[in-house]
Amino acid sequence: MTQPDNSENFVPRGAIAFFAFLIALGLIIWFGIYFLMLDRV
Repeated sequence: MTQPDNSENFVPRGAIAFFAFLIALGLIIWFGIYFLMLDRV
């Protein structure tokens, strides 16, 4: 039961892209609320 050579340099690009998308979406929402609060002052 030997592992194929491709398993050592396997990169879950879909998961990385998904988490990067979540972080970007959170930052967009955070900055949107932040600038809305700045406009009220």
